[in-house]
Amino acid sequence: MFCCFRQNVYLCKVNIKNKMAELLVSIDDVTMVPRLRRVIGSLQGVSKVSVPRKKTKRGQAYHHQLSRLNELARLSEGWDDDGALPIEPQVIANLRQMLDMSPDAALSSWVLFPDINGTLLIKMKSQQASISIGESEYSYAYNKGGESRRASHMPFSAHAVVRLINEMNA
Repeated sequence: MFCCFRQNVYLCKVNIKNKMAELLVSIDDVTMVPRLRRVIGSLQGVSKVSVPRKKTKRGQAYHHQLSRLNELARLSEGWDDDGALPIEPQVIANLRQMLDMSPDAALSSWVLFPDINGTLLIKMKSQQASISIGESEYSYAYNKGGESRRASHMPFSAHAVVRLINEMNA
């Protein structure tokens, strides 16, 4: 298992019987990390648990996007003066997970927008491309090489969305 800590959320990757699984754990007390490691390590099939101790330094694009995400997280019901829902906490956690996994170069091409249904929209500055992030799903649409690519209601995986963004930027 590999855990990455950012903003009181641990992204844990667990290798169980040669299959990777993702686990998102929110923890307020970092002194609980050793206990978290022991509990997850005691699960049948988990062979190794590790938590990185060194945080990587992030650039201006990361901090800009994190600031925008925090701003969007504070939106209350009716933020559009027409009954829009606040952004769901799991949607915020999904975006934070993606931010932590994305290279700074990719982050500078994003613009984050709230959607009235409590989700977030990522628009790419340089091209017609967008990704909608929900609590457990994502959808996308973009053009590449004159071909339109789109998908709806895909199961959310931060890794899959980061790969998609890298593909869009290529």
